[in-house]
Amino acid sequence: MDGEENAKTYGVKDLRLLKGFGKYLKPYLGRFTFLIVLDLFVNFFFTAESYLMSLNLDVINEVLNGTRAMDEGKRLFFLYFGLDLGLLLLASIGAYLVNYDLRKIGQRVVYDLRQALFHHVLSLSRTELKKLKTGSFVTRITNDTQNLSSFFSDLLPQLVRNVFSVLFIQVLVFVRTGLFGFVFLAYLPIVFLLSLLFQKGARKYYLGEKDAVSEMNSFLSESFSGVLVVKTYHREEKMKDSFDRKNEAIYHNFLKGQDLFALFYPSMYLLQMSAVLILSALAVPEVAKGAMTVGVFYLLCTYTGQYFQPIQQIASLLNGLQSVFSSAERTLYLENMPEEKESEKGELVVPSFRGRIVFDHVSFRYPDGKEDVLHDVSFMVEPGETVAFVGPTGAGKSTILALMTRTYEPTEGRILLDGRDLREYSQSCLRKNLGVMLQDVFLFSGTVEENISLGDPSITSEDVRKASDFVMATPFIQSLPHGFKEPVKENGSNFSAGQRQLLSFARTLAFKPSLLLLDEATANIDTETEHVIQSSLRQLRKVGTLVVVAHRLSTIQDADHIFVIARGVVAEEGTHQELLKRKGTYYNLYRLQNLEENLSSPREEEHA
Repeated sequence: MDGEENAKTYGVKDLRLLKGFGKYLKPYLGRFTFLIVLDLFVNFFFTAESYLMSLNLDVINEVLNGTRAMDEGKRLFFLYFGLDLGLLLLASIGAYLVNYDLRKIGQRVVYDLRQALFHHVLSLSRTELKKLKTGSFVTRITNDTQNLSSFFSDLLPQLVRNVFSVLFIQVLVFVRTGLFGFVFLAYLPIVFLLSLLFQKGARKYYLGEKDAVSEMNSFLSESFSGVLVVKTYHREEKMKDSFDRKNEAIYHNFLKGQDLFALFYPSMYLLQMSAVLILSALAVPEVAKGAMTVGVFYLLCTYTGQYFQPIQQIASLLNGLQSVFSSAERTLYLENMPEEKESEKGELVVPSFRGRIVFDHVSFRYPDGKEDVLHDVSFMVEPGETVAFVGPTGAGKSTILALMTRTYEPTEGRILLDGRDLREYSQSCLRKNLGVMLQDVFLFSGTVEENISLGDPSITSEDVRKASDFVMATPFIQSLPHGFKEPVKENGSNFSAGQRQLLSFARTLAFKPSLLLLDEATANIDTETEHVIQSSLRQLRKVGTLVVVAHRLSTIQDADHIFVIARGVVAEEGTHQELLKRKGTYYNLYRLQNLEENLSSPREEEHA
């Protein structure tokens, strides 16, 4: 489980939770407040119905005993009956309006919240995006926000409604029965204490259940994406065991929470029955002596059930509130993740870059790292040059590209682009002018054309075709049954690695960058496709400065300059032929890749 998903790391109090989501309720606050007030009136009308019924019972009893005239009794009976019927009718209409509108507002709040969260996630830096798993993002934006909808449409109104129900009953009992109201009042602190103890115990299990569900979603997302690898290496049993452990965690936390409820509800029922017995013991003798009317006794019996019912519902709502608060904490964690910041030194915007790059004594250490990944690295790339970075895995090649795109900032030193500190340029300017092509190409569901243009209205179909022609992707695209309108399946599974890479090249060129960065873009392709990619790379050199992190040395032999990175430093630099002559690290890498048959001698390579 991710450390940030542990409930103990949130540190958000319930009051802050309500305040944190108040901004999403604010546009609808007037209507929401009106509905809550209307709901209180509706609740009062329903509560007063029993009070009017007790008055009618007394009227009937007085007429039967001869203490009230028949005509006056009829008049009062129909008056109370009419009021009772009218209140029930008004309460029913009001209840319909309240329930309908509150659910509508709840969905609007969640609609706005989901939209804000998704936009916020898109603004996060790569560092922040790595803090949560994909499944955790999905759970927080879908399941957790839906949970919050029930808070605004159901839980909060019901909580207010039930609290006021207790108060209404308490007041009416005092008004109608006098000192018997103190019996009701005596149970309040007992019920409150039980609810408080329950809330404290249940909270950690609901948080644990939410985290376990999020962990399960991440596991399922990863498992289904890599199901072919699992089946290839016969790891089904291992995955089943992992699934069972995560499933058990959900079950365990849910069951523990339900165990508390299994104790809570019988406790509440015992309290209610004890109240009935105590009131009966006190009231029956009063009725027998004539000191208490039948209507008052009816009211005591009726309100005893009605009094405990909202208190039990309040306790039941704590179940839902625990789930809502845990969802709110997780959602707030996502909402409070810092957005990617623009340069602190300025927001320099230029139409394009000439492409002169200088690393001036640059060192870098990852935020959670203990050692520098790059040590005092210095080099220069002239405008229009094609330079390549090669070296063993983990040497720091991709880190150099990450610094060029300002995914990270140097720990020491500085990076200059066209003579200006890279941090002076705005992020939007860098992304507009930097074309970045990665080893793992992601294709969206849609068509080939949509994957090249990414839905940008400024990129026309003609622009897409020109970019495809330029990188020599058009022949394979036109060979598809539907050409540029060919559907792309999930993750581009209906295309080969080389085809996906060509689409990536076309996508990058369609956005007209002035500086190109390729990170291991030719690592996962077959030999036949490699020749096509090499032709595309030669075309890409015409765009401007081209920086390549290469795995296959055959693709960068004609680079203007090659830097060999080893253990975070520039170990060697020069052209392909110069580096072969030195018979150093580059020579050994080249020899390993070519198994010596293509390595005759630097002199022969020169004559070839």
